[in-house]
Amino acid sequence: MKAIINRILNSEFLTFNEVLRLKVAIVTVFLFVFVFLSIPLSNFNDFTFNINIVVPAVFSLLLIFTLLLMLFNLNRWAMHLSIITISLLTAYYVGGSNHFYGYMLFFVTLTVIIFYQDVITYLLYGGAITAYGVFYIIENGASIVGINSTGVEMSSITYQIILVGFYLVFLVQFIISDSIYEKMNNEWVRMNKVLEKYQDFSLEFLIEIADEKEQDLIYKNHKFQQTVSEISVFINEFFEEDGDNIAEFVEFYFFLHDQNLEEIITDKTVSALTRKYSIEFQKYLLNTRSELVSILFNFSTLFQKDDEYEEKRYEYDLDKLFTNKIDKLLSLAILYKYLKTEITQYDKWGKIEKVLSHEEITELFVSKEFREFISFEQVNFYLDNQELFDKYL
Repeated sequence: MKAIINRILNSEFLTFNEVLRLKVAIVTVFLFVFVFLSIPLSNFNDFTFNINIVVPAVFSLLLIFTLLLMLFNLNRWAMHLSIITISLLTAYYVGGSNHFYGYMLFFVTLTVIIFYQDVITYLLYGGAITAYGVFYIIENGASIVGINSTGVEMSSITYQIILVGFYLVFLVQFIISDSIYEKMNNEWVRMNKVLEKYQDFSLEFLIEIADEKEQDLIYKNHKFQQTVSEISVFINEFFEEDGDNIAEFVEFYFFLHDQNLEEIITDKTVSALTRKYSIEFQKYLLNTRSELVSILFNFSTLFQKDDEYEEKRYEYDLDKLFTNKIDKLLSLAILYKYLKTEITQYDKWGKIEKVLSHEEITELFVSKEFREFISFEQVNFYLDNQELFDKYL
């Protein structure tokens, strides 16, 4: 229980899979309590004694099986099984308990599904539960509202609208959230591709600067390695994990910086465990471009003083930066001149000592990626006058 509470308090540091596992654990605890408290009340149901004993026992086995799936880290399967379990519980108690109590159970089940924050799961399971709830209200409207109540039919429709409305509100929320996340993810992928070349250049320059100043790179610095090792051991102890081997893992991680990782991964003579850890550590190496390096670059810029905000500070499209047509063409000429004279490319020895040729700049201008910087009109102007660009710039 203490471990679960610690994970809840530190959930911002968990991966998506760990968060899902934590959610399944919370739902399973809730279901255990729900089933345990329902057994004494089962005598008030309209079922036989055998059903009132056997069914809760079956649900207990389902919950135990859910825990076993979590132990084997099959968290997605455990999530589905927990949803199926509470859906079956709802169907069971709806059939033999007070009808209004059964109506409220539909909201409980939908809330559990919403808790997992998965749009496909909510669409399938939530839709099925809502459809069953509407059918249940139609069949038992008088019992839910009360036989002696006035306007039974209208009240029954109101109950249906409330249930369907509850489902639709969260469905719209899921769709909007997924649309926002997808847009953000697409933007990240797009910018990640644009920045890929520049980060490769940055890493090359860092190595050259370190060589010129006769300094060790950060991942070869012994104090840095020791600090990473101590922090890793501390974090493992904090989460009550076995930390005996973590120091060896850290040492192996830094060892990989001086190795050809592709050879290790593809070498069949290397042990399966070594290849496994090499693949896992590959995305965290500091001497190659990775998401970790991208995060470090972003983090380092947080401590750089920013210029005063300008409306077009983050605008790179020449067509939007300038309103005058002459300014747009002049900026295109400046861009061409920069690419043709500034050192931005790798030479045959792997050093950044090469400039772009006219043909390479032309290929770059007509590429799909460069539509972020220059418009079709500017490209056409360049293609019509590329001989002049090549001769005078």
